[in-house]
Amino acid sequence: MDSKKKNSNASSLTKPSTNFKRKGKLTSDVWENFEFLDVPEAQGNLLCKCKKCGQRYNAESRQGTGNLKRHIKKCKKRTFRDVGQLILDSSSSSSMMNRIPTIDCDVFREILSIAVVKHHLPFQFAEYSGIKKCFSYINPEVKLVSRNTLKGDVLKMFKREKEKLRDELNAIRGRISLTSDCWTSITTDGYMSLTAHFVDNQEYCKREF
Repeated sequence: MDSKKKNSNASSLTKPSTNFKRKGKLTSDVWENFEFLDVPEAQGNLLCKCKKCGQRYNAESRQGTGNLKRHIKKCKKRTFRDVGQLILDSSSSSSMMNRIPTIDCDVFREILSIAVVKHHLPFQFAEYSGIKKCFSYINPEVKLVSRNTLKGDVLKMFKREKEKLRDELNAIRGRISLTSDCWTSITTDGYMSLTAHFVDNQEYCKREF
């Protein structure tokens, strides 16, 4: 009788179950960007995949969510609109009304980098005393960054967006029309802008470089 039980237990471990579920309650916001797979891997570990690019990761609770957060930051399918939507979803939660909202440091640094690039702000902007007081007033738990850290974040964002643009242009089947414009600043610095016009699989697109 004991041997039959052992055999049945061994077979249940080797054959993945479609009802395989993760133990414990999901409390991290990172799970909004991932979904669980019905079938675990060969070792029996639960798997999840990114909703954007489909990258798979170990979803066991003992693994934590650090690798998932790092993937969200560098996911090639992720857009700036996804970052804004994440903030809107967090602020609209009813549980956030009676307490200070938690701050995702990676999202905060991403938004700060986008603001610096969009409004042509210096990297020293992150070290302005008035800005530090403003951020600390909104949430005392926010981790402020230095100008060197902000510079590194902007460069990482530039490299990531450059790779995404390269993949987008490589996927174009038709031709690309390029137009350029040159001008000189008051300090006699020369500038040139390059605009690419093309039609992708869905609609007409315009990209400026």
